[in-house]
Amino acid sequence: MTQRDSVFDRWSDRVMNLDSPAYGDERERTVFMEASSFGLTIGLYAGLAGAVVSAAFGLILLPTVLLVLTILPAAATQWYARRRGVHLNALAEKSGARSALITMVGGCALVALTFAAMAFTVFAGQPLLPTPSVTVTPGDGLLGGAAQGAVVGGMIGAVAGMIGSVVSYRKANRGK
Repeated sequence: MTQRDSVFDRWSDRVMNLDSPAYGDERERTVFMEASSFGLTIGLYAGLAGAVVSAAFGLILLPTVLLVLTILPAAATQWYARRRGVHLNALAEKSGARSALITMVGGCALVALTFAAMAFTVFAGQPLLPTPSVTVTPGDGLLGGAAQGAVVGGMIGAVAGMIGSVVSYRKANRGK
């Protein structure tokens, strides 16, 4: 196994906190890790799709940011596994699984489409698709009211999530 003593290794161990009782028993831990992997995969696909769509509308900065935000977790996953002696690319290559091939080709195709749409904008001086004009005036009309409701609802939901987290933590520690 690889020597793990760098600052990043110590930081990743602290972030993961694998000895925490929050992971539950062995079965719950396995399901938790599978669910985390599923969530990461959905997030990666959503980021790639968002990059393609925003690039098609002629945006340059947003798809770039989305690609970085998509590649960063994938790179962190590779690094984390490699530091613990698991080489994910070799694992996928040895498996011969068609799903691994489809995932890799699909992801790379979405990145290529993003850069192709960005290249079109840069070289043609116009986007592939015209940007829809949506004007939102706060409190005015359906979109304005919906925007205000979404913003206020998001803030209330975030505060409720924080309060719920504290209550759950206190409840769990009350019995100790």
